[in-house]
Amino acid sequence: MEHLGLNLGFLLVQLCNFAFLLAWLVAAVVALLQLRNAELPPTAKAVWAALVCFVPVLGAIAFFIVRPSEPPGP
Repeated sequence: MEHLGLNLGFLLVQLCNFAFLLAWLVAAVVALLQLRNAELPPTAKAVWAALVCFVPVLGAIAFFIVRPSEPPGP
């Protein structure tokens, strides 16, 4: 494959990029599905949906850390 301009390093980097993209898409879809069932006002849901969609990785991670649908602890 060297004569085609591709080597193992290039292939591994591209596979990592694809895996990262796939993981982000799965996390975003799961976050949006959980947000749909959350007991939040419509404005809060819209803000969370925008955050998950427009801030690619950090939005979904923030959603899973904050868990806005869970009631606060004692």
